[in-house]
Amino acid sequence: MKTNDILLKFQSNNTKLETILSKKEFSGDVKNLLLSMLYKLSSSYNDYSNIKVNVENKNKFVEDIIGIINKCESIEIIKPNTEEGEEYTELGITSRVDTYLKTIRVFPTEKAMLLALYKMDETRIYLDEKHHIIRIALPELLNEGRDINNIEIIRDFNAWSWNTLPSEISNIDCNLIYQNLLILLGYDFLENWMKKENEKNLLEQFENKLKSEYDDADIEKLLDLIYRVAIIVCVQRNNAEKVRLTEEKEWDEKELDRLNDKENLVVELTKTKKEKAKEIKKLDKIINNKDLLEKEFEKRNSKLSEYKKIFSISNLLGTIKKERRKALSDIDECNKLLDAKNYVKTKTQLEDNLKYLKEVKNTRNKEKYKIEIQKIFIKLLEEKLDKIERPEQRRELVQFLYMIRYYNFIVFDENNFIKDIEPLQDDIEYITEKAIRKLYNFKILNTITKDIETDLRIIKPILHTRIMKLENITIQTILKDKIIEINVYDGDVLETSYEIENSREVDLRNKKKTKLFS
Repeated sequence: MKTNDILLKFQSNNTKLETILSKKEFSGDVKNLLLSMLYKLSSSYNDYSNIKVNVENKNKFVEDIIGIINKCESIEIIKPNTEEGEEYTELGITSRVDTYLKTIRVFPTEKAMLLALYKMDETRIYLDEKHHIIRIALPELLNEGRDINNIEIIRDFNAWSWNTLPSEISNIDCNLIYQNLLILLGYDFLENWMKKENEKNLLEQFENKLKSEYDDADIEKLLDLIYRVAIIVCVQRNNAEKVRLTEEKEWDEKELDRLNDKENLVVELTKTKKEKAKEIKKLDKIINNKDLLEKEFEKRNSKLSEYKKIFSISNLLGTIKKERRKALSDIDECNKLLDAKNYVKTKTQLEDNLKYLKEVKNTRNKEKYKIEIQKIFIKLLEEKLDKIERPEQRRELVQFLYMIRYYNFIVFDENNFIKDIEPLQDDIEYITEKAIRKLYNFKILNTITKDIETDLRIIKPILHTRIMKLENITIQTILKDKIIEINVYDGDVLETSYEIENSREVDLRNKKKTKLFS
């Protein structure tokens, strides 16, 4: 898009926002901050979408934000050096958002404002109780990852450069997993899925979508590891959930021990069935005999305090019927465990639960799991690349190259990007080479030395640069004995230089400049 077109589009969105702000009783500082935020979003979007690939359509992106602003009843700026601001800093937050009252209290930065606006409007994903082991941990991971992703356009882009600082990412692990899923599933599916608040079978929809596009066995391994990391991340910062999962682990371990002792289990279940059958017989007699019911009423009330006494015979009858249903349910549970198929099913479920619950105390496994996740992720990227089969898919293949470059710069830990993690470097190099070879085969990239192996070694380091538009790159090669010096230009500007060995003894024209893309 030309500069004039961008300016006209910004002016149009700016007019919409100014019209809304004219009707709001926001302070001048708030209005200026919102306008400044919108300007930064608009001016950075093209580079952001080009580099990241998996993003929302620009018009909808901006209109959604303006729509959220329109819903706000009150926005107030909180200065960091005030008592409230110091409290925010101590808590590690930059805003307080009340979605019911539609109010925001926020630090005076565009990044804090954007995050607060998204928190005002977004729904939060929840899981069914049947997924009780991960029903808190996985949504926490995904919701946090989504928040971090939402502010990336302001955090890492400023209309002329792209820079990522690990210290500015509130949770590196949540962001890493979210970015993996965003690349695998695409923006539209992941965003729409996360907005299906309280919908049944939500996790199944997520898993089935992945399995419909990638190898089932790989997805099973990937999801297993993601769920483990989610639990570890959760218990490291959510003490209440750590306590709940610890108690769940202790109960499941005892129950599994009970099931493993089959001889005693059969004796116990048979005894329980007899006791419950006897209890039901006794309760039936009371239910069907008025005199016995009255005696039971007096007997129970004599043992209860004044505040807990049974109000009437009819109340007692309701209580006894509940006790009868409970006894029948207990007999049913005993019968299920005495049935071989149900016994195996229950035992397997407990073992599956404990497989994840052990991570509550094995938090040191997190880094190992993160590397395993990335290895599977790169394997799934290869599946995605293999589906690009025709030269007419030029756009998809170029976007894939951008995606690999973006992936290189996803933060892995406090000190490293993905590209810096040694156990992943061979995997990344493999998928990068495969993509470049396909770009050559489709004649999307120009040959530089007429030797594909040498060209691969020349081009791969470019994907470790932050040049905004790869299509603007020109490569100059200079032969120096057995060394090839490479100068990489972004337009007319020298961006980087490096050397490779001329191990294949290619012949090339000295100081020749070649456009990377045809």
